[in-house]
Amino acid sequence: MLALLLHSTVATAAACSSPQPFAIRTEKGACVSYPKLSSLPRGPFRIRDAFPMPYVVTTPCENVTRVQVGSNCTTYNAADSAGAPAYAVSEKQCYALGHGAHMAVAALDAANSSAGVVAKLSGGVGGRAVSYRFICDEGAAPDAGPTKAVEGGIAGYEVIWPTPAACPAAAVAAPCPAAAAIPKPTTATLLYQEMEIGALVCYNMATAMGSQGCAAKKVPPASTFIDNTPSKADTDQWCRAIASFGGKYATYVVKHVCGFLVWPSNASSGNFTYNYGVQDRDLIRQLAESCAGVGVKLGLYYSVNNNVYLNYPSLKDPTPGQAVVTQAQYNDIVIQHLTELWTNYGSLAEIWFDGGFNVPGLKEPLLALYSKLQSNAVVFNGCGLSKNAVIWIGTESGHSPYPLWNTQTGCASGTGTADGTTYLPKEVDLTLQNSDTWFYQEGRGYRSLNEMVSIYHDSVGHGGNMLLNIAPPPNSTLPDIAMKTYEQLGDFISSCYGSGSLPSASALAATHNGCRNCTSVALSFAGGPRMFDRVLLKEELSQGQLVLAFDVLADGKVILNGTSIGRTYIALLQKNVTASKVELRVTASRATPSFRLVAIPDPTDCAVTAGHTGCDLLPNTKFKGISIKSTTVTSVAQCCAACAALKACAFFVADTHIAHSIACSLLDAQQGSEKATGFISGSPKK
Repeated sequence: MLALLLHSTVATAAACSSPQPFAIRTEKGACVSYPKLSSLPRGPFRIRDAFPMPYVVTTPCENVTRVQVGSNCTTYNAADSAGAPAYAVSEKQCYALGHGAHMAVAALDAANSSAGVVAKLSGGVGGRAVSYRFICDEGAAPDAGPTKAVEGGIAGYEVIWPTPAACPAAAVAAPCPAAAAIPKPTTATLLYQEMEIGALVCYNMATAMGSQGCAAKKVPPASTFIDNTPSKADTDQWCRAIASFGGKYATYVVKHVCGFLVWPSNASSGNFTYNYGVQDRDLIRQLAESCAGVGVKLGLYYSVNNNVYLNYPSLKDPTPGQAVVTQAQYNDIVIQHLTELWTNYGSLAEIWFDGGFNVPGLKEPLLALYSKLQSNAVVFNGCGLSKNAVIWIGTESGHSPYPLWNTQTGCASGTGTADGTTYLPKEVDLTLQNSDTWFYQEGRGYRSLNEMVSIYHDSVGHGGNMLLNIAPPPNSTLPDIAMKTYEQLGDFISSCYGSGSLPSASALAATHNGCRNCTSVALSFAGGPRMFDRVLLKEELSQGQLVLAFDVLADGKVILNGTSIGRTYIALLQKNVTASKVELRVTASRATPSFRLVAIPDPTDCAVTAGHTGCDLLPNTKFKGISIKSTTVTSVAQCCAACAALKACAFFVADTHIAHSIACSLLDAQQGSEKATGFISGSPKK
């Protein structure tokens, strides 16, 4: 009977703190447990396989200690102070592979109820995960340990453990635990995540100062900004830039730490009138009108916790230029400012509180004002204030670690947890200028297109919203190089990945209407095997982030393991793969998931042009001509770069049919062309 119950099981989330950590729920709703797996020898066991250094493992619900890892590990990199059940050990580092607090348990083989049990543990260092494959073996000694470990990529470590404790005879009926409530997004946070990309517009007093803000006690005169910037800013250009890289919302820094306002305010409190800002122009309205013309929504950043003009948070020993106010007057002014901002510019896409809202006595009136005027706006750093809160990822580099979860317990910044109790999307903010420079500084320079593409993969591609900085100079017109980089980034995104739930028109294969309530999605390439180098996955999130673990298979062979998918996950494969069919297979989930998109982008349209010169590319075209050199590369971009570096080369042909590599032919002249599937021809823009 138990063998029948085990057939076609689904993975269930578990934790070593639960009474029955090795319990499996069947698709028919019954549960069985393998209590003898909890009684296996604890270890630790030191084992080897293809990895050149040892693995040190215990059972999933024990922890390896530093002493047990060994003295050759000079840096102990546990994901937390309690250690982990499995480590890969190199000469200088010990990598925790997973934790028993993040475990999903399922039948080893859904089609064979006698095969055994698999427990997949996530939460290791750098997104690592490890699967304990308890293989049913009646002949194995009950006290035997694991036999080997297998390294299959950063999220694909496996510990192989034959044992009779994983056989059907060792299973017993078990009560099914009550399912925990799954955190779900609000309508506002779901719409926010669908936008994926926004802009943080930094044009304020710091722009005119050529700095990143005001030092404490030093208030520049208002004329510093008013006299050195145009009354009509080039906001049309700003919004064209935002739209060019796919931005859907623009959050304007309307009051930074200096306290200077970019809109005409009538705020006053008692005998004090706030007169530090513009009165001859309304830059917020200019931006709102410009961005509405290109379909970009407005958001507003207002720094609540700091105001150098009002000598806040000190309120003591003011210097010349600083106003003298009480705490009550400060709170009154903040509420008046926010009332103006949240009333005069329509519905906002995002409200930004940099550093949160830590002002004494302000939380309750702030909450009441938000609920009255802008209850549908998401609030960055709004955890504890709004159900539409968004959380900072914890870095301004633009590079978010994987996995990233939309759920967490508590309000701390970071990547979240798979078993979190609150739904909190993550925002990844970054600058286009080098060195984390938010306001324009002459000579600072800009990130390269290659770096911006890498950031896109680590922000949007890991499931966060990318908030890219716009920093106009005092004359308000963005430099050509900034505009070009924004445009090139947008061209790359649309060419390679499409937009929203619509794949690029050139995608090798894609779902066209998503997939509702499914644990596997299969794609086939038209015309036979094709080479590809990445996978694009988009979970449907209205019921919460549900996928906990998944595999991607090519022609039946696993090529990728992962944990989080979320709004978007872009998996860049370690090697090119050639196959006829690709399958996404969910191996653990909080409930049956749905998908907005599963796609295989065409590598031809995912080549990043070389620097700011680039190449003109013609897909499915083979140039004819005399080859002056042939080489093997791993991307079309490398073939382009090889031609650009060779003075005699005018054209190139890239043959993408070869698995794991590209044959690159460099030509000194073009002598005609022909249509040829899988070939990309082009010329560098020298």
